[in-house]
Amino acid sequence: MVAKSSYDKLERLYGDVSSWAIWKEPDERPKSNTSDMSVFDDENLLDKLNDKYVFVGLNASSTHGKRRDGKYGSWLNFHSDYAYQQDYKLRYALLGTKYWGGYITDIIKKYPEVDSAKVKNYLKNNPDIVESNINDFRNELRILSHDKPVLIAMGGFAYEILDNYLSKEYKIVKIMHYSSQIGQEEYRKQILNILDKI
Repeated sequence: MVAKSSYDKLERLYGDVSSWAIWKEPDERPKSNTSDMSVFDDENLLDKLNDKYVFVGLNASSTHGKRRDGKYGSWLNFHSDYAYQQDYKLRYALLGTKYWGGYITDIIKKYPEVDSAKVKNYLKNNPDIVESNINDFRNELRILSHDKPVLIAMGGFAYEILDNYLSKEYKIVKIMHYSSQIGQEEYRKQILNILDKI
């Protein structure tokens, strides 16, 4: 369960760049309903969210908080309505597990870029950006929880950054990013094999 005060503050400060590992379940199509935000209207939502696990990506692959139809809103990140989105694999992997409802964010905020090589190059040439984002991330975690959540890095470079800056403060686990060229069944199997050893 997440406190309402934490939820509201996170939404106000980070709602356009983060979200929660909660989605509407799919119909017969695996990618269906990932962008259905009605799950956030549930009066029992806070009971379904948890602050024990934080899934951390590198950066947004597209414009934060914006839909194809041009509309903006809170918690849209990781709930894509694009035809080629891979968010559905993360939903499938976490559905029915204790990780469902965890917080999801990116370590590098406000820098949308699909090509991770370009992100690495940008950060290499702008090390102050990394430190600034790490400090912002610490603030984000303080708002989320008074305890120390497990940080689950989605992908190697996200893990590298977290490990370099936060390994003395938090337990950090690396999993494969959900955009990897792998089916949802195998993705779930592989990441739960890692997460269930925490």
